[in-house]
Amino acid sequence: MHSIRHWISFFVGIIIFLLGLFPLIDKTEWLGPLNSVVGQILIYILAFGGLYIIVDSFFEFTFHSGLGITTLLIGLVIFGLGLIVILHSMGVIAFTITFLSNIVYYILFMLEGLFLMLGCFVMD
Repeated sequence: MHSIRHWISFFVGIIIFLLGLFPLIDKTEWLGPLNSVVGQILIYILAFGGLYIIVDSFFEFTFHSGLGITTLLIGLVIFGLGLIVILHSMGVIAFTITFLSNIVYYILFMLEGLFLMLGCFVMD
């Protein structure tokens, strides 16, 4: 962890992990429903976090190719899910993913944060 990129990845991972953990612990929607303004901001954070994981995964390929590939796949799935919801809310696409409840989003936040924190330790 000698580069500023490692520390940024770690702290962004902690923040995103806590965004998913707190609502699950509290069992209330303290951030509001996902169709509110705050919920839409969270979906943007989820999608851009997925993109950030994809970028981080390319730095992980150097020493830990197995974890880099797993991180890349997780990032692609999270970014894809977030992008579909964003494009649907803008009216660009007509379909959406119906199984995405608030709990699934919070679990995706935790998974995203976990892989960002893991990536901090295995980047080149």
